[in-house]
Amino acid sequence: MTTKQIYQLLADKMDIIYFSSRKLGFGRGGAITSHNESLMKSLMEFIPLYEGFLTYGGMDVRSIEAVAVGLYESLDMDYISQGPEFIQYLVKELDDYGVPVIKPAGGLGAHLNCSEILPELPHNQYPAAAVAAALYIAGGIRGMERGTVSEQREPDGSERYAELELLRLAMPRRVFTLSQVKYCADRVKWVWDNRDLIGGLQWTEEPKVLRFFFGRMKEIGHWQEDLAEKFRMDFGDSL
Repeated sequence: MTTKQIYQLLADKMDIIYFSSRKLGFGRGGAITSHNESLMKSLMEFIPLYEGFLTYGGMDVRSIEAVAVGLYESLDMDYISQGPEFIQYLVKELDDYGVPVIKPAGGLGAHLNCSEILPELPHNQYPAAAVAAALYIAGGIRGMERGTVSEQREPDGSERYAELELLRLAMPRRVFTLSQVKYCADRVKWVWDNRDLIGGLQWTEEPKVLRFFFGRMKEIGHWQEDLAEKFRMDFGDSL
C-alpha cells in the first residue's frame, strides 16, 4: 500500500481525527475532522467559545496553507524516511561505541538508557535529567528527560519512580543534517567516556503540575563545574 492509501484506510475507520500540525504541518494549530455530520455540528458549537466564529476565528490562512503542504509532503517516502534513517544511524553509532541505548531504533528519536549510564545514581537524584544536563554542557544538545522527572508525585508527596530512566534525542524531520547527527554522536560518546564525573540533581522549584516543563533543578555538589573543566581540557575554549 502507498502512504496515501494507508492514510485513507486509517481515516475511514475513525469517528473523529484531531491533530496538532506543528511537527508535520509546519504551522501553528491543527485540525479536527469527521465523517459524522452530527458530531461535527456538536463540535462546531464550541468553536465560537474557544476560537472565534467559524469564518474568522482560529488559524490564519497562511498557516492552513502550510499545514496542507506539510500533509502532502508527508506522503513522500523520501521525506518521511529521513528522520528514521538518521535515528537508526545515531543508535548504531552509539551502540557500536558501547553507549547504552534502546534498540531497535524507532521513528521519533534515539533513547539513551540512563539507568545503565549512571547505574550507581539513585532514582531520587534523577539520572536521566543529570545526563541531559551533562549533554547540554558538553554539546549544547537539548534532550528530553523521560524518567522520574516526567512522573508526578504520589498523593502523599512521595516520589513515583520511573521504571526506565531515558533521555530522548528527538529528530524532527527536515531540521538536522547528517553532520549535526555525527556531532551529536561525538558529544554523547564524550559524555559516556566521562560519565564518572556526572552527579545528581535536586529540585529548587517543583510545581505540582507539569514539573518537567516548569520546574528548576540544581546540581548536587559541583559536578557540573568539574565536567565543564574536563571539557575545556579536551576541547579548549574554541566552541
